[in-house]
Amino acid sequence: MERLNQSFGIGIIELNANPYQSKILFPAIFRNLDFKTIDKLCKMNKDFEKFIEQTEKLMTAEDRYYESTETELDQFCDRYFANDSEVEKYCKDYYIPTE
Repeated sequence: MERLNQSFGIGIIELNANPYQSKILFPAIFRNLDFKTIDKLCKMNKDFEKFIEQTEKLMTAEDRYYESTETELDQFCDRYFANDSEVEKYCKDYYIPTE
């Protein structure tokens, strides 16, 4: 993990069911995009390639198409929690301790 952080600036977060107890182990460091590596990863992983395509569509979408393009990306990506209440409900529903 330390090597990923040093080489690529990838941040590492130790997640806890209680988000306030999560810790940043290695902060992300801004780096310019390495398009050669991105292209190689796209060839190795079709899901990653689709994510990059969806992201590019969103970044270049005209205003009138932005909402539908954003919805398309949201449907492709994993679900995420919009607020703390959703996190708490999820933890309660799946018996994940938060203390």
